[in-house]
Amino acid sequence: MEEELQTSPERALVLVDSLAAIHEEDSVRFAYYRALAYNKLGDKKKQEVWCMRALEGDVLQNQNVEYFYHACDMLSVALTYKDDYQGSLAVSQRGFEVAKEDLTDTGRYWLAVLLHTVGYSEMRLGRIGEAERNFSQAYIALKQLAGSSHQYKNVFMLARVSYNIVDAYTGTGQYDKAKAWIDSAEDALDMLAEEPECTRQQEEEFRGGLAIQRAMVMMGLGQETEADRAYHEALGMKYYANTDVGLIERAVFLEKAQRWEELKELMPRMDSLSKAWGIPMPVIPDEVLQQDEKQE
Repeated sequence: MEEELQTSPERALVLVDSLAAIHEEDSVRFAYYRALAYNKLGDKKKQEVWCMRALEGDVLQNQNVEYFYHACDMLSVALTYKDDYQGSLAVSQRGFEVAKEDLTDTGRYWLAVLLHTVGYSEMRLGRIGEAERNFSQAYIALKQLAGSSHQYKNVFMLARVSYNIVDAYTGTGQYDKAKAWIDSAEDALDMLAEEPECTRQQEEEFRGGLAIQRAMVMMGLGQETEADRAYHEALGMKYYANTDVGLIERAVFLEKAQRWEELKELMPRMDSLSKAWGIPMPVIPDEVLQQDEKQE
């Protein structure tokens, strides 16, 4: 089932529907499978709905604790895209509290992952000291796991967590701190790129995202030339630049940089994404739009 979810999520959904009709006692597990499929399909609204169903009560936790941790992580991330940081924090803390008591390798891995998602929401909520402690602990734990086990999932998660720490700082205007973390994120990405399981597209997604983060940092530090160079580096990665996440990150940069003409070009696609993901639209000032109307 999990392989089908990765390679053909549409077909997996049909299979899940068939199995769910027969095995009603496994409804939360099938809800988790549906969440995975919709995550793969980029439908964040449906992913959120099915994650919530999967996490109703303690059934999934008791059936398959790794599915439970993953569902907590997926839902927490989905809520951050909607700027629902309180909701995200509650979900990630729920998973974290369970992982604290789980002394298996799976528990240690998810403890670090969920600790970083807790920290991300804390940072966005202004709880900076707590967030930084949690980021540091999560990063150290995952770096140790990645260095000692050489398992792909550990290296991938180290790259993801490092990137998200940078994003948390840029998103809260702490550009000096973001800059200090970029080297760690690039080191983690270089380690990931050496893994045979890392695809070229996956590497490009990370490198494009980091280029946008550098653009944000340079812009925040008043280095506009460097910011523009980093932004165009991201644009040069065609696959990344046209993914859903790439479009969202480009829009965030352009809005903060007040590059309204470029942002307007993205607005039709952002409108579709906003509806599919349930996220806020970028805001172009009324005076800019009114000026366009006068020119017409």
